[in-house]
Amino acid sequence: MRSQELVDARRDLADWSQPIVVDYMHELYSRELGAGHQSLRVLALSHGRLWRFLILQDAERLPLARKEIVGIARLAGLKSSVVDTIDQAMLSELMDVVVARFMRTPALARNYGQILLGASARLATFGMAHA
Repeated sequence: MRSQELVDARRDLADWSQPIVVDYMHELYSRELGAGHQSLRVLALSHGRLWRFLILQDAERLPLARKEIVGIARLAGLKSSVVDTIDQAMLSELMDVVVARFMRTPALARNYGQILLGASARLATFGMAHA
């Protein structure tokens, strides 16, 4: 994929996936904290922003966003390992959405899949499990 096509695909994926990410983050955190927890909304929105940074490869904002999420999660009584587990669930969910949504456009599905695999690698590269 050419450089500009990759930039466009990243932006497109980041844009259409944002509501999916935030909704799924809300669901995942509500399982951990309960539906009425006061930190639920801010965790879902903040973690959604982190995933946008992952998809867009925003290396400058990514570590700070992760630190913020881990801090909020700790204040809510969650361990950082829960945040890691939620990231893995989010990656799986987005891969499933890409496969289902773009089944008839395999080149686009492949491009989005490669972007998500890169996001997964960045989670590991930035030491997210130990943030």
